[in-house]
Amino acid sequence: MQNSKLQQAIAEGALLEIHLISGETYKGTGEKNHTANSFEFKTDAGLLTLPFWTIKRYKRL
Repeated sequence: MQNSKLQQAIAEGALLEIHLISGETYKGTGEKNHTANSFEFKTDAGLLTLPFWTIKRYKRL
């Protein structure tokens, strides 16, 4: 998975659908985190802190 394109989408505040390697899927927007290895993902259900390595794929909505 290409982190640079995902990081760009997060910086732009794009609405994303994230599919994790564990099988879960979330829709929301990302926010930069204090660490380089993770980001915060805001969904209707709440705020998740996700390491980049857990992302299997994503798409802009």
